[in-house]
Amino acid sequence: MRGLLVPVAVVVAEFAVLALLPAGPVPASVLALLAAAVVIALWQRHRRSEREREAAVHRERLRLARDMHDRIGRRLGLAAVQAAALEVSETDPRRRAEARRVGDSVRAAVDDLHGLVAVLRGAEDTGPDFDAGAAAALTAQFVEAGVPVELRQRGEPGPFPAAGSRAAYAVLEEGLANAAKHAPGAPITASVTWEDDALLVAVENPVPASAPAALAGGHGLTGLRERVDAAGGLLDHRVEDGRFRLSAMLPRTAPPRVAPRVRAAAYATLVVLLILVPLSSVAGVR
Repeated sequence: MRGLLVPVAVVVAEFAVLALLPAGPVPASVLALLAAAVVIALWQRHRRSEREREAAVHRERLRLARDMHDRIGRRLGLAAVQAAALEVSETDPRRRAEARRVGDSVRAAVDDLHGLVAVLRGAEDTGPDFDAGAAAALTAQFVEAGVPVELRQRGEPGPFPAAGSRAAYAVLEEGLANAAKHAPGAPITASVTWEDDALLVAVENPVPASAPAALAGGHGLTGLRERVDAAGGLLDHRVEDGRFRLSAMLPRTAPPRVAPRVRAAAYATLVVLLILVPLSSVAGVR
C-alpha cells in the first residue's frame, strides 16, 4: 500500500492546482512546468531516501564485520594455536597427522573469515572460483578427512559468472558437509555437469534411518538458496527412495539487472503520465 501513496498524492495535487486556476483551457506550458516540478521533487526525495538507506546498510555491515573479527576471529585464532601445539607435542604419528588436519581446517576457516570481513567492509567478493580443479580439490579435502566421496565430472568447463562460481562452490561444500554430518560413514556421490548454458551441481547420500528429517533444512540451506537465487539459478533438496539429494542449476551467463537509474527513469515517466493525462482530460490543453 505504501507504494501507492506517491501516485495518489500526485493526482490529488493535480486537481488542487486545477481548482486554483482560472476557468478555461490550461496552457501546455503550465502543465509541463507542473510535471517538471513534481518529478524533480520526487526525484530528490527518492535520492535522499536511497542515500540514507545505503548509509544505514553500510553502518550495519561495518558493525557485523567488527563483531565477526573480534569474536569469531579470536576464537579461531586460539583454536589454531592449540592445534599447532598439539601437533608438536603429539608423539603418535597418526594422531599428529590428525592434529595437522585440524589445524589446516582452522586456518582455512580463518582465511574464509578474513574474506567475509573484507566483503562486509566494502571490498569486492573474491570467493573461490569454481572449475574442475576446484571441485576435485574440495572433494579431496573431505576424502582426506575420512569422508567417503565419489566425484563425477562431465562436460567442458568454461567461462562462468563470479556469483555463479561462488554459488556452485558453496553448494558442493555445503552438500558434502551436510552429508558428512548427518550421515557419517555413508557413501556420498557428488556430480558436477558442465552443459552449454548451465552448470549442474548435485550431492547425494543415503538417509540415516535414525533421523531422516535432519537433512531436510537448516540455516545452511537457506543461505545457499539466497546465493543461488542471486546468481539466477535454482536450488532443490529432497528425500527420495531413501536418499537425500541437494542439487543446483546455475546459468553460465550473468542474470540481467535493472540499474537504479533505469528504474528511476521509469518511475519518473509514470509520474509524468499521472500528471499530464488527468490534467489534459479535465482542463483541456491549448
